[in-house]
Amino acid sequence: MKIFPQKKEGKEDTRLLNKSNSESSPIKDALYTKIDSIGQNQIHQLLSNGKFSELFEKIYEPVIDSIDGVDEYEKYGTLAESLTHYLFTEMLIPSQRKISVQNVELDMIIPNTAELQKDSYDTILIFFVKTFDIEQIKERIQDMKKIQNDDSNIWVISKDYIEIPQIIYITEKESFSKFLKDAQNFIKTKKMNKLNIFKTKA
Repeated sequence: MKIFPQKKEGKEDTRLLNKSNSESSPIKDALYTKIDSIGQNQIHQLLSNGKFSELFEKIYEPVIDSIDGVDEYEKYGTLAESLTHYLFTEMLIPSQRKISVQNVELDMIIPNTAELQKDSYDTILIFFVKTFDIEQIKERIQDMKKIQNDDSNIWVISKDYIEIPQIIYITEKESFSKFLKDAQNFIKTKKMNKLNIFKTKA
């Protein structure tokens, strides 16, 4: 199966790049303002101790409450996606985001499209729900199944619980914490992780 990604964003993406691309996004601006206020040292400490729920409470919950004037589902989904991208970078979880594969739009993939081409079993497709329209959500999932047949390798992050055969995580602390742990365990099981689990301090 030939796969030609039309856009790549790998681990080169940094917080500075995120900030430079987020000038028109109040959601990303609020996220990185909160991250800066907490500080990298504390975030790395929480990550290294596996305190994902506490991290969610410190970052996601106050940011989501601070944002007004944005559609509720768009807000929850976009913040979850931006936070995931940041945390995956800090946790050295290999991923690509905002790419198109065989005309299928993907929010995020672990680890990359090259692995998807070799063996889809070793890849996770992540879909961040930004709408309440269940038919639109199911349509996106059906598109993803064109390149990933295994339902357990399609992870859906949603504000609300959805009855679907794929893996569903909710944007609340326990479920989102499980999502991060599952992603971490997936790359360990597939031996994709680097020698060190988290980024070292600058």
